[in-house]
Amino acid sequence: MDPNGCKECGSPAARTYLDNVLLCDSCADKRISELTGFPRLPGPPPPITLRDGEGKKRTFAFRVWRAATGIEVVVEETGVPLGQGYERAVLGAHDADVDALAARLRQIAAEEVGRPQLERNPHRAGWVLVDDALEGRLVWNEDGNEVGTPYKVAVDGRLLGWDELGRALEAYEGWRLRIELADRVDDLRPDADVIALRALADTEATAAGQRPTIDELLAGFLAAERDRLAPRTYGRYEHVVSLLRSCLGNYGHQDLDDAERARFEAAYESDDEAFVHLFGADKLVAGLPEFLGYFMVRKVMAGEDLLRAAGTVAKRLAKWLEANGHIDSAAAAAARELGAEAARDLPRAERLGSILFEQTDRGDVDLNALDDNDVVEDYLTIERVEPGALWFEHGIGPVTVPKAASDLAQPGWSASITVAKLKGQWRVVEIGNVYP
Repeated sequence: MDPNGCKECGSPAARTYLDNVLLCDSCADKRISELTGFPRLPGPPPPITLRDGEGKKRTFAFRVWRAATGIEVVVEETGVPLGQGYERAVLGAHDADVDALAARLRQIAAEEVGRPQLERNPHRAGWVLVDDALEGRLVWNEDGNEVGTPYKVAVDGRLLGWDELGRALEAYEGWRLRIELADRVDDLRPDADVIALRALADTEATAAGQRPTIDELLAGFLAAERDRLAPRTYGRYEHVVSLLRSCLGNYGHQDLDDAERARFEAAYESDDEAFVHLFGADKLVAGLPEFLGYFMVRKVMAGEDLLRAAGTVAKRLAKWLEANGHIDSAAAAAARELGAEAARDLPRAERLGSILFEQTDRGDVDLNALDDNDVVEDYLTIERVEPGALWFEHGIGPVTVPKAASDLAQPGWSASITVAKLKGQWRVVEIGNVYP
């Protein structure tokens, strides 16, 4: 018999001690049933396979056992090193329906596995956040057993050290940080504190075949987000959605075909918000590039936080639209990628513009006194980046910049800029917007 196995049946899957006797879940449940009169628990459901955000198949096994506080159902990823992989659990009352608990757990697991929280950093080794929130699991650190050795954190089924986690938060410099510790299980007992899930505003209309308008979709999205967000974060989402409505109302009509334009112009005579009242999800998603690539940069006095929030909200909106059947998976994936890029790059571009503005030589340069070939005022694309130097299209460069600026800049980004050659070196004289 395995010395580390169940002391009654010999099963190696022994995890519970009763009266200092190590038992498997089945033998422990048998003893508890004899002592308390509770009915025996059914065996665990069969394993399931889920696909993660990258399309990779992951296999999960269930565990059903009776804790002192109720029935706990656990799902754990199999075939992964100790401490890694996904793991979730739910807790029900002692008379709970185990099949219902398992069904709820499958839903929770599928949502978590299919919603990656980290993605590869496109600029260097490591990870960056997909959204402005992160949830993980503390895991014992096998790298050391000294007092004070920090735990690791399991996120997306992979283990991260605190230095790796810190690098993933690089883009959030200056943000407030809140760490909230929660129980390892989702408590589904009737007397537990639970979050009510609000029904989507347009569910019945969609089921009946009616096509919700942009106005209705944005209202439904905000209603759903209100239930999961802190008030301050929800306020930021609400602000971004109002800006998106403004962008669509002012610029969305530019890409309408003749028939759509006729409808829009007729309605606009009596309704300033005709665009969001007439058109649906396809026009909403089609307007996101204009919103993130032009409107938020040129038309809104936005700092880094708001720019990052605009990308995050666009990404969450795309996910919500897909989940509720308003757009297909291909359109949703493209919109989520656009939102992720905006959340990452728009704040960096804003910071780059601020750094370049602070070091411009505008006060000491008489542009009229320079040769025409030594002054360029244009909308220029960055073609090459080196520490402390940028090269722009048309052979302009190296332009001397602070290293903090070159660390942020990326080839392919562009800027409304004036550069001048002073004493043989190109320098920034004026800087407008920087566009990722």
